[in-house]
Amino acid sequence: MPSRRLPNSNSERSNALNRPTERVNQIPPPAEIPYTATTLSKLSLLQNAYQSNVAAAAAALRGQTDITAVVNETRAQAGYFIADLLDAMQRAVRRGAFNASVRAYYQLPVGESKIPRMRTESEVLEWGTKAIQGETERVAAGGVAITFPDLSEVEEAFNAFKNANLQQAERKTAYENAQQAIANSNDEVDKLILKLWNETETFFDEGDKPAMRRKAREWGVVYVPSNGETPSPADFSLIGKVTKLDGTPLADVTLMLALSNLAIETSTDASGNYYYGVLTPGTYQLLATKDGFDDATQADIGIEADQLVELNITMQPTASEPDVGPATEPDGEP
Repeated sequence: MPSRRLPNSNSERSNALNRPTERVNQIPPPAEIPYTATTLSKLSLLQNAYQSNVAAAAAALRGQTDITAVVNETRAQAGYFIADLLDAMQRAVRRGAFNASVRAYYQLPVGESKIPRMRTESEVLEWGTKAIQGETERVAAGGVAITFPDLSEVEEAFNAFKNANLQQAERKTAYENAQQAIANSNDEVDKLILKLWNETETFFDEGDKPAMRRKAREWGVVYVPSNGETPSPADFSLIGKVTKLDGTPLADVTLMLALSNLAIETSTDASGNYYYGVLTPGTYQLLATKDGFDDATQADIGIEADQLVELNITMQPTASEPDVGPATEPDGEP
């Protein structure tokens, strides 16, 4: 017999609060509401607060994602300008226009000809500071200014990256705070969800367990096959597993199953499995989403009465930004 699976992620908790709220607010309202007045009142208060926290976290995540793209772009640009400045200085040394001792201004070993690699944000910040300070001090000591690029161009690119980097840190903190606000309320939310599900099952339990589970699912109760149990079409219409390309299971994948104006959301468990209860016959579309992976879609999923469809999904990691920043040296060495 299928067993309940209580939420184990924020998205699942959100769904478990949203579904009964939607059912209660339907027009015309359901003829039977399985909750006590006390539970309904608590649901209204906690659902609003939880969704506000979830929305704040989503907005903070979007802000962090947006600034990351700016950081990547400005980091590359700053790295190029810093490397070009140091490269111009080193070429002047090789031509004899500058004495090799000027490398000390930039905190570079005088006896070497290499310029530093800048592959990380911290390296760009470190060497940008050293390069700008070194060029300023060298010119102040009577040296001829490098003009391609000149110091103002390097500073402009470097400051753009520094500002973006600071904004990224601030937005990361904002997202962490928003996530913590959700975590702080999860214990209370879990207790309420358990109460909602208990009241739902008690209300609809008239001895026919499959019928009870079908009604309870409409109010957000989630059922999965018990350990070792083979899923039955009496309880499930669509099941499957979501994995990476190498077959590794993917947990907490959000799945949205759509039929006309109907959309049913669920998520994968720790083993990458997902389950949809008994569905209205029709042709559905399924969308799978997870941060760090390209969306996966499956159209034309035919669901028929008293039949169980198994659909496994493979998700492709989102292409990461290439490692940017100069990694060449003036003498052509790698």
